[in-house]
Amino acid sequence: FALQISGEAQELFSVRHGPVRAARILPAPQISAQKCDNFAEKRPLLGVCKSIGSSGTSPPYCCVDLYSLRTGEMVKSIQFKTPIYDLHCNKRILVVVLQEKIAAFDSCTFTKKFFVTSCYPCPGPNMNPIALGSRWLAYAENKLIRCHQSRGGACGDNIQSYTATVISAAKTIKTGLTMVGKVVTQLTGTLPSGATEEEILAHSNLRRSPLVPGIVTIIDTETVAEGQVLVSEDSDSDGIVAHFPAHEKPICCMAFNPSGMLLVTTDTLGHDFHVFQILTHPWSSSQSAVHHLYTLHRGETEAKVQDISFSHDCRWVVVSTLRGTSHVFPINPYGGQPCVRTHMSPRVVNRMSRFQKSAGLEEIEQELTSKQGGRCSPVPGLSSSPSGSPLHGKLNSQDTYNNFTNNNPGNPRLLPLPSLTVVLPLAQIKQPMTLGTITKRTGPYLFGAGCFSIKAPCKSKPAPQISPSKSVGGEFCVAAVFGASRSWFANNSGLKREKDQSKQFVVESLYIISCYGSLVEHVLEPRPLSTAPKISDDTPLEMVTCPRASWTLVRTPQWNELQPPFNANHPLLLAADAVQYYQYLLAGLVPPGSPGPITRHESYDSLASDHSGQEDEEWLSQVEIVTHTGPHRRLWMGPQFQFKTIHPSGQTTVISSSSSVLQSHGPSDTPQPLLDFDTDDLDLNSLRIQPVRSEPVSMPGSPRPAADRRGVSTVIDATS
Repeated sequence: FALQISGEAQELFSVRHGPVRAARILPAPQISAQKCDNFAEKRPLLGVCKSIGSSGTSPPYCCVDLYSLRTGEMVKSIQFKTPIYDLHCNKRILVVVLQEKIAAFDSCTFTKKFFVTSCYPCPGPNMNPIALGSRWLAYAENKLIRCHQSRGGACGDNIQSYTATVISAAKTIKTGLTMVGKVVTQLTGTLPSGATEEEILAHSNLRRSPLVPGIVTIIDTETVAEGQVLVSEDSDSDGIVAHFPAHEKPICCMAFNPSGMLLVTTDTLGHDFHVFQILTHPWSSSQSAVHHLYTLHRGETEAKVQDISFSHDCRWVVVSTLRGTSHVFPINPYGGQPCVRTHMSPRVVNRMSRFQKSAGLEEIEQELTSKQGGRCSPVPGLSSSPSGSPLHGKLNSQDTYNNFTNNNPGNPRLLPLPSLTVVLPLAQIKQPMTLGTITKRTGPYLFGAGCFSIKAPCKSKPAPQISPSKSVGGEFCVAAVFGASRSWFANNSGLKREKDQSKQFVVESLYIISCYGSLVEHVLEPRPLSTAPKISDDTPLEMVTCPRASWTLVRTPQWNELQPPFNANHPLLLAADAVQYYQYLLAGLVPPGSPGPITRHESYDSLASDHSGQEDEEWLSQVEIVTHTGPHRRLWMGPQFQFKTIHPSGQTTVISSSSSVLQSHGPSDTPQPLLDFDTDDLDLNSLRIQPVRSEPVSMPGSPRPAADRRGVSTVIDATS
């Protein structure tokens, strides 16, 4: 389906394949002069893993079929011996996820690039959780290799309430009983009939070396070697970006943010989700640093995570569990407590405000920290990490001095590591089974204006109204994504949609779809905490959510399928052509055939005709210059300076904030030029400069007394 800005949902493609385990539309691959796309005229491509493969002879879910949405034919089929669990893709590779294995294929040729066989088995719902960014691939490693381990990693979570302690105690008793059972099992060599998956896995792994849960390895898909990727004591670290412990339990779900620098991981318990910042080193993964910025605390009951989604500006992350609840957390890409200053503006703000930068607050805080050990803690020798984790060493005063002199953060991979922040969800959105079952309990759902539904050609039967706890295994699948609002136009159809209208929303709309085909757009409005006595930059946040529109994306068995080949003006083909055309332009190649829907012949011709200009532009686009590091307090931020202007008559006027010169010019007055620099006969040394208010004070270390400096053209008065 395509959800247009007007709010209408248009069906683009549909096919009945029987049970389908995974399906992805593959993005247009990255091309260059050396690397061309073998399937350019067939794109867009759809990768499908279904129960009956193209050959028909292989076991179910054991092959990936790539179909062309332009012509409808199958262009490639990749066979495997074991079942496929999921497909992931970016502009560089197509990743096929198998049990304890990962296989990666080139996106232009679909030849095998590399494969990983050392994944930790997870009980589900993701049997083998991975995260694929624009370039990096993260997966759960089955053991920790010390020589490749990066600095940092997970801190302990120091947030256990009374409930959690009671639950933990109960679990300890259960674990003790389970361990007794396992010992008996090992002695007899049999498994009880009601054994869980984890126990079966543990039993099958007794003969192998013990596996370590919760370890994450991140590899660079560009630099990693062909063939098997093996993280071991003997292997070199080519292509390994980071290798670190993320949880104590097995990892259940992972996701990169849009920039690929933050990684969110969750474990099988689902109490806490960890947000890591990955700071790489070009030499080896052991030199990289992994900063544990946030622990997102969901609650004390167990839940399996099925989906993680970031907003485009990386200030919001939504984690959905199998209970059908989506938890909305505020975060900053650089860490720190989310507050009014960071999350109430439409744009991302810097880590430090102008006031903090100029006042030198960080220096004072660092001095206190280095003197006392903990973060302003009265007990000397405490670790700087709030959890007191052994992974985070004590602060070194020399490091602190090096890193924070002249507002220079220094090397972020060295100590001190940033402190961990615990964040609770601002909103918990429960997706209803069917749109008719929405009640006041789940939020103020309003139907009428702004709620759409697709007109079905025939009456469809309503979906069975089941509560989440009674559905299959108590599981209720949902997925969430952030995007521009589609309901605005319908609610304000009389008004013209101006550019400023998009600025009224601080957060993009959140779209949540359930396995029953109901898609709901939720509007998120963060605001300062209502119980706060006064609102300042550091005031905590609360959030109001309300559903704005809904679509029922459910097909009935009687509907006709929408299958390719499609017309040239089909939205999928138009989008693919436009992307392909501009990718050729960016690579400096001539786009093949017709230039697509958006024609820009003249831009390409002008670039191609003037080779020198093109080379200059390419060179300049890759230059990044940092000329200097700014001081803590700019000269003009302080109150001790006054700027004086020289008049040709020899009179000197002092301009201060209360000066009448600044206040005299109204909108009708034409300001007179103070000094005409175009006159040839002007000699600054001949001007008689008389300070009006005070004599300049001689500064310490100045070789000349103040009396000798009266010939200088501009006098900066530093009396205060």
